[in-house]
Amino acid sequence: MKRASGPGRIGECGSGLLALATLALLAGCGGMSTPERDATPDIAADAPADILPDDSADAVSPPPVCDPDDPHPKGPACSQNVATDEDFDALSLSPTGIQYWERATKFMVPAKDDESVIPPLVQNANRYPLHMEFLTALFMPDLTQSKYMEIVTKRATRVYFAGNLVRIDDPVEGRFYGFTVYTAASMAEQLEPVEVKRVIDELSSVFGAGELAFTFEPYDAAGPAKAKAWINPGFRIYYPKHDDVTVEVYTPGVNYGYVRLYTLAQFETASKEWLFGFRDIVVIESVPFDIEAVVAAVVTGGRQWELSHINVRMARRGTPNFYVKDALAALSQWEGKLVRIEARKKVPPETEDSYTIAEATVEEAEAWWAGHQPKLEDIPGVDSEYAELDRVTEMDTAPDAQLPLVSRFGGKGANLALLYAFLDPKYQVPGFGIPFHYFEAFLDETMILDSQVEPPENVSLREYVHRLATNPALAEDAKLRHSLLAGLRAHIEDSGTVSPALVTKLAERIDAVFGGTHVPVRFRSSSNIEDALEFSGAGLYSSTTVCADDTLDSDSLGPSHCNPAEPEERSIERGVLRVWSSLYNDKAWDERDWYQVPQDAASMAILVTLAFPDEQANGVAFTGDPSDPEEKRYLVNVQLGDEKVVSADPAMIPEKDLLQLTDGLVTKIFRIRSSVLAEPGVPVMSDEQLRELGALMYDIRQQYPIDAGEHDPALILLDLEFKVEKVTLQLQIKQIRPFLMAGK
Repeated sequence: MKRASGPGRIGECGSGLLALATLALLAGCGGMSTPERDATPDIAADAPADILPDDSADAVSPPPVCDPDDPHPKGPACSQNVATDEDFDALSLSPTGIQYWERATKFMVPAKDDESVIPPLVQNANRYPLHMEFLTALFMPDLTQSKYMEIVTKRATRVYFAGNLVRIDDPVEGRFYGFTVYTAASMAEQLEPVEVKRVIDELSSVFGAGELAFTFEPYDAAGPAKAKAWINPGFRIYYPKHDDVTVEVYTPGVNYGYVRLYTLAQFETASKEWLFGFRDIVVIESVPFDIEAVVAAVVTGGRQWELSHINVRMARRGTPNFYVKDALAALSQWEGKLVRIEARKKVPPETEDSYTIAEATVEEAEAWWAGHQPKLEDIPGVDSEYAELDRVTEMDTAPDAQLPLVSRFGGKGANLALLYAFLDPKYQVPGFGIPFHYFEAFLDETMILDSQVEPPENVSLREYVHRLATNPALAEDAKLRHSLLAGLRAHIEDSGTVSPALVTKLAERIDAVFGGTHVPVRFRSSSNIEDALEFSGAGLYSSTTVCADDTLDSDSLGPSHCNPAEPEERSIERGVLRVWSSLYNDKAWDERDWYQVPQDAASMAILVTLAFPDEQANGVAFTGDPSDPEEKRYLVNVQLGDEKVVSADPAMIPEKDLLQLTDGLVTKIFRIRSSVLAEPGVPVMSDEQLRELGALMYDIRQQYPIDAGEHDPALILLDLEFKVEKVTLQLQIKQIRPFLMAGK
């Protein structure tokens, strides 16, 4: 496939599979789209699904990477033809708050000559102020921050150059357009002249609104320092003029927290290890690329700008966020202390933004946090007595049951049972549940050494978890919390014992439900605090593949009997302990803490289903768009084979389709993006399959029981996971959860 060579052009499509290693978009080839887990449907190929028969897919005109006819109220998601100031105005934001930066958006161009990569484009900041958000929505679902940093900011692994594109009105130098380029912070990663020249050449192929000049972020010191050593680089360089600002507030507000001081390198380490949370005020010497964790406040020693990732994210959360000159030195006296911090925008006759900081008591802080955190009400209780390994279709879904089903089998198991109570059996997958009874007994029977008391004491896991949850030191010291939770998980997995009676029962149940103990099955987390309307819990816990024969062979030697390519055994005991221990993952603990869920109210059941190692396709679909309440079309993300839609590898770009329904039937299919694994022009799912899926989703939406409570039913979607069997091509639904969108 050839990359577009000019504004608005999409190249010709070649044949054969794309290499799995490429981070490619099938630049529209074949007109099919890739699915994404939480993505926004952005580019529409507005052509009726029945224009051509399914076997003519290779003749369909591919949708452009940036569709100029996209009817979204905020305009197309991006453009490959920015020829005038007016074109730029439609894609950019104003004001930026930075001296002489009159309007701003973002761009992306290839960093290497690869015909399969996404071609040069200019992003629409009105729809996507964050570049990573833009990539995730359009091209790379489930792109992680670490993967983004690899493909955009680091020379050794870079696939794309990306940065800010700004219109500058300098009183001396006049009007022109400046561009910055995202790089890792070290001096060694700063661009060389040949790299800047490539960016100019690539960007010029889609941008003609004015002269381009290489410039720098307001907080960037390394970039200008390196550029000033260049002699006649062959392109214009613009060095920003800095105001003499000592405090600049981006998101005003009040919060309480423990002050944590970080250099940029220390911050990156702490972020990866989840060493701060909503009780922490993070003070950083410069501006990090982003902060994914919920924090009390952010103070940076570098100035931010309107479209900085960190600025946008903190503004959305309402988190106090501001710049202080020499931040580490200015706040050094508060390091480790619990304080009340307030950031204020200037009000005349004040001439500058300001902040105040003062020590606070634990009682003051706890009262503030409790009043400003979300609180999950009506936490499902746990039935510790029920011990039957019910098939999903046998579970008691009667609305007048003594206990709600979620109290026996957790969120995943209960949701699937409610669906299967009315779903046509041909769309069901076999499965059964391991109720809370066994995990609750494990908590009481398993002992662990509590070294936080003197002298150290052996206590039950239940008592140990309670002690962790009520220990104020864990709230004050994220590093200690991380260490103790890691130790708890390791103790469960390495020293925990699954009852031999349960292991025997599970082997027998796997044999009966799935037709043999040689069949790989999936042990899936199903806690009482996940897959609920107000608490999704997606990604918090762990699931794993299990092979009963690996337990029954009476040894621990690999490879797995169910999969010779798997070098280690996947025993029942290992699978049970792996899922159980994940209840205490760092992120899960912090998320429950943020929602004010008592840690010892959480428990873990397990949903057991087929591992689906051999399928024609698998996907995720929503009865709407999870990020846009105005979008009424169904969003379908589907991938070829058993390669997951929710993949950690950004190279595994799935297909994305939008389904328009009328009276419960699919009347138009919008092919948005192709799967990287599919042959060019060949969709993962045919029009006929998508029509069947859309109609089925509509029927499920009409019948699936949802208690909306005080929420607007129009803001509630259903999130389904499905597969298509390889031999019979039968569509089956393997998971369902309600999804609550943010209000308008």
